[in-house]
Amino acid sequence: MREIDRHYAQEAERPGIGPLLERARRSRGVSLEEAEQATRIRRDYLEKLESDDHSTMPEPIYVRGFVKAYANYLDLDGDRLAAQVRFWQESRRRARRGPLWGH
Repeated sequence: MREIDRHYAQEAERPGIGPLLERARRSRGVSLEEAEQATRIRRDYLEKLESDDHSTMPEPIYVRGFVKAYANYLDLDGDRLAAQVRFWQESRRRARRGPLWGH
């Protein structure tokens, strides 16, 4: 992952790939319904991926799988985007936990 991606992911409230997914889908002239049929990912999940709202989605591992499959369908680098989401998820998880030892 590029250094700028790491810095962004640490500070971000959301992973930041949603607009990229939406732009790629629209530029290919694909509707959400068509993407749902092709990827077998529910339309509401696709909408949440495009809006970077993972708060009501299944477990993080499923979100990464959805990102990878959807990105690959859109001819994007699914592995890279899934890795970026994973880094963001791990950064958020560590931030919520706080330091291991409190003083």
